[in-house]
Amino acid sequence: MKDKEFHLKVDNEICQGTGYCVRISSDLFSINGRETAQVLIPHPSHNYQEDILEASTLCPTRAITY
Repeated sequence: MKDKEFHLKVDNEICQGTGYCVRISSDLFSINGRETAQVLIPHPSHNYQEDILEASTLCPTRAITY
């Protein structure tokens, strides 16, 4: 079975910059100068799956997609 390929994105139109994603994985996310989240690794490996799912679930605006 092939691992899911991730295309990690943050919709900055709805991101509120709460930083939950950064607290979950500072390898994948950071807060930029506009105080919204940005993706650091757009195509992360399968090793980040748990972090991606947790960050997208905890995001209050559901701005994270994968």
